Amino acid sequence: MTSLNGWHNGERAIQQKLGFHGAVSQSWTNIDGEMPEQHRIFYSTSLPFIPVTTLDSMGRPWSSILSGPGGEIGWVSSETYDQLSMRVRVWDGDPLKANAEYHTKSMDGPQRKMLIAGIGIQFSTRRRNKFAGSVKAIEEQGALFDICTTVNQAIGNCPKYITIRDLVPIVHTKPRVTHQENNLPPSVRLPSGLIAFILSSDTTFIGTSYSASQEDAPRFPSHVGINHRGGRPGFVRVRNDGRTLVLPDYSGNRLMTSLGNIEATALASLTFPSFTDGSILYVTGIAHNLVGALAQAIMPSQDTLTAIEVTGYTFVEDALPVRQRESTVSQMSPYAPPVKLLKEEQAFSTFFNNEDNIHTTLSHIELHTSDLATFTFEYPYRIDIIPGQAAILDFTSFLGASPYRHMAPENPTLVNDDRIRTWTVSRCSSWTSVEDGGSTTFSLTMRLKPGGAITGALFSIADKLAELRPELLTDTRPLGLGAKLIGIAGDFILESPNPHEGAKVAITCDLHEDYVCTNAPRRLLWIAGGIGITPFLAMLSGISSCSTEYEISFLLSTREPDVLLSLLSNAIKAAPHGVKLIVHVFSRTEIFDTSLPASVTLHRHSGRITPSILSNFKGECQDGVYVCGPEAFERVVLQGVVGKVKREGFAY
Repeated sequence: MTSLNGWHNGERAIQQKLGFHGAVSQSWTNIDGEMPEQHRIFYSTSLPFIPVTTLDSMGRPWSSILSGPGGEIGWVSSETYDQLSMRVRVWDGDPLKANAEYHTKSMDGPQRKMLIAGIGIQFSTRRRNKFAGSVKAIEEQGALFDICTTVNQAIGNCPKYITIRDLVPIVHTKPRVTHQENNLPPSVRLPSGLIAFILSSDTTFIGTSYSASQEDAPRFPSHVGINHRGGRPGFVRVRNDGRTLVLPDYSGNRLMTSLGNIEATALASLTFPSFTDGSILYVTGIAHNLVGALAQAIMPSQDTLTAIEVTGYTFVEDALPVRQRESTVSQMSPYAPPVKLLKEEQAFSTFFNNEDNIHTTLSHIELHTSDLATFTFEYPYRIDIIPGQAAILDFTSFLGASPYRHMAPENPTLVNDDRIRTWTVSRCSSWTSVEDGGSTTFSLTMRLKPGGAITGALFSIADKLAELRPELLTDTRPLGLGAKLIGIAGDFILESPNPHEGAKVAITCDLHEDYVCTNAPRRLLWIAGGIGITPFLAMLSGISSCSTEYEISFLLSTREPDVLLSLLSNAIKAAPHGVKLIVHVFSRTEIFDTSLPASVTLHRHSGRITPSILSNFKGECQDGVYVCGPEAFERVVLQGVVGKVKREGFAY
């Protein structure tokens, strides 16, 4: 029989905050009070490990990872519809050991009821199911535990955000605790190695609890929960205090059971496994959900997140009894949105409040090819943009809000489409005008993305205007189209040594009073793949007032050299005579025309940029290497470059 009689107060609170309550008011009936037959078969025949949540002596949730003795399948059995039995190997450092001892050997005399929740995930298929209930019996048999659980909640979950992996059992693991602090003192940070471990993770298991009041207990009894959270590596961020983890909330089933538990009982655990070396990081702490402006103040353009201040942690090496099969590559979920950085991680960025209501107007369109164009936006007041930075725009007023969709197999990106997009600014009026007053125009050179909601709409408008009203391309303001400017972000900007302090400062000349220029000549190596040329166009245009001399070797890989070199030529016209530019174009197009100024040296190369080719440019990068292009392109480039590298990948 299920322990549910509706949503408890925490679940109702977060559902109402997010506007979900009406849609899911009766959805609690989807959580069964017993395990369907397919769930029982799934747990007993398909899983090498099961993450579970239990509580410690202070009532804090911890997420353990339970597995059979050798990482094999078949260590779970289900004798009845409401029972799971497990013979598990529990290694030193896994929280289950201490939590089981506390609940079974209470100093108060009678045995305490041990709550438990688990989630089974088949990583090869993204199938997953959850259960919750209590421990009926637990016995320690040497290095093994026999656990019998009574299940009173069961639900099948969607496969979103699970990274597909081919996992194989590892029989001979040697778990060892290398970091542990059960009660982290106030203001003490996590070790830097563990922070790096978190920032490299694409998978975590979140444990929560609901501690019922005496009044609510008959209808909503206390329970624990566990869920999977996944995304691109680094989707969980760490604040500057070195102990507060920030977990963004992605579009899900809107039941909000995990966040609902946190809303009522402000505690949570996160467990991060490594599927390559078997390391596991367990953390627990004080948790709070943040919605709207409170969330955006921490992670701009993220409307819902959970902040967890770590109060205890354990790091165990070589523990996970399965690993990703050698020579295989994990497959990221197509639903995983780009990683969002914390506001405090973006030192050179500016984010505007909702109250600022900075609305820009589309003022000009330049069509370069059928899938490449420059869109210029206008704002009536001055905006400071450092060359190389990007504009974050909200196109909700342009397209309307995206309707809720639980799944979208035909186009998974629709599920988390908040209508917010980020593009590097290729031109800005403030780079050629140092006056404080007046309007600002900025241009975004973008590629049409197949299936893209925003680029699809923009290019459709551009094509219609070119066909029916070409005169409006030069002044699109009468159409009244535009977008809200959320912020100016990014640190892919030129840097130079400060001659007085040796610090790195952004070069924006007298365009921004916070930064200074130097007169020392600089030798740079720029490397761009395709539309990755955009930030370099900005840098060339933006240094027109700077007295610093540059010697730049620019390597450009492209399938359309004519088009991109034309864009480059326009940017060079604004560059000072103090810029010595040598352009190397790598393309399969053997013959192409160019209108580059005579002062620019151009070399044509057939084929692609390779690591061996890059070895020929070691002498051109003594003051830094700047790389921008698709992820696969960057991987190749990074194999061949040496020295300090700044990267601006395509995360949007």
